[in-house]
Amino acid sequence: MLNIYDLYDIHAILINIRQNPEYELNKEVITKTINVLKNWQNNQKMNQIRTALQSISSLDIEAYNFVYVNNMYTYFPSYLKNENIYIMLIEALECLLIAIEEKNIEKIIDLADCLHNLPIYLVENHFFVPKEYWNCEVKYYRKKWDKNFLVKVQRHLKE
Repeated sequence: MLNIYDLYDIHAILINIRQNPEYELNKEVITKTINVLKNWQNNQKMNQIRTALQSISSLDIEAYNFVYVNNMYTYFPSYLKNENIYIMLIEALECLLIAIEEKNIEKIIDLADCLHNLPIYLVENHFFVPKEYWNCEVKYYRKKWDKNFLVKVQRHLKE
């Protein structure tokens, strides 16, 4: 399971991608992040995202400096246990991966912009996605690129 610090790492990854959408390792960074998310039930280790990204040999040390410093916890942080949140994060990052593979720079920037605050919303709202995220962050992306972006997941989260 991911903890709140892993979500902060996803936030940092999305900011890096938004700032450098043409970075040649964006695909590998997102793929490794998705793999961690897909294995959420099998792992309760700390620094999962960082550990996964450390295996990328030529990762930009300046942009991804946080990857090379493992967090040390004096207490056990909160863990994300809601499967629907994992499904949402995976689906969102898979959409970003497609944009990266298509080399659609404008879409990469818009999607990373749409997603970068999601991990922060999750942490600050105790792993709940507030209505303001959908009405502010996602609304623009849906209007411009994909009216069905995360709609099914949004419905499941309301149930």
